[in-house]
Amino acid sequence: MDDAHLLGLARDGHDDAYAELFRRYRPVALRLARRLSSHGDAEDTVSEAFAQVLGQLRRGNGPDHAFRAYVLTSVRHEAGRRGRLRQRVQPTDDLAKIDTAVPFGNGQLDSFERDLVRTAFESLPERWRTVLWYLDVEGLKPHEIAERLDLKPNSVSALVYRARAGLREAYLAQHVSVDTASETEECRRVRPRLASLVRRTAGMREQKRIHAHLETCPACMASYLEIEDVNARVVAPTGTTGVADGLSTVAGATAGIVTAAAVVAAARA
Repeated sequence: MDDAHLLGLARDGHDDAYAELFRRYRPVALRLARRLSSHGDAEDTVSEAFAQVLGQLRRGNGPDHAFRAYVLTSVRHEAGRRGRLRQRVQPTDDLAKIDTAVPFGNGQLDSFERDLVRTAFESLPERWRTVLWYLDVEGLKPHEIAERLDLKPNSVSALVYRARAGLREAYLAQHVSVDTASETEECRRVRPRLASLVRRTAGMREQKRIHAHLETCPACMASYLEIEDVNARVVAPTGTTGVADGLSTVAGATAGIVTAAAVVAAARA
């Protein structure tokens, strides 16, 4: 049965249906939880996230489809909550520190997102990385960058546009999970192209082939829906508004682009 059918049964109280969803998506949820935290509580994080989703289903709420994306979001929320709690609670025998306010940052979730963006940035061609560094980190003007790169200012603007578009697509690609145990040959061909489908950079013929596969593969469809959701939040016109879970490395400069300054800073950290 597909995820939507299982979700309907789970909402009606069928424990076996939810157990099957847990079996399907526990491995990828556990991988995400381990990346979000280095404190050895990944199992607890995953268990709590699945329990929260089950509670929502039993109350008539929760997802009707795209369960994978939904439960991974729950894992991120739970990992972020635990990260913030760890920063707030610091065992000490120094009485002077008790009841003293201390900064606790944004939790472990920011570190996870920085890793994703850093990996995406490092995958870009060197010329794209260079122009983003000059513009968003060093704060150079297009005509100053043009002098350094021996280009015309208009050419620099075009290069920046391509670099930022490439960075967005590379960032989305980091959200595509790989499960070699259940993937078919067609899955392995399609998964790396899902980000280009979301960003509409794939050719029309390839888009049709990918859509045809998605109609027959619930796992790949779940990945596609997940990065569609990420893309909608990253490129929201309101910038960082609506970007969940402390996504500090993503912001809306113009039309919600990824802020390269934060990306490069993470890459050089």
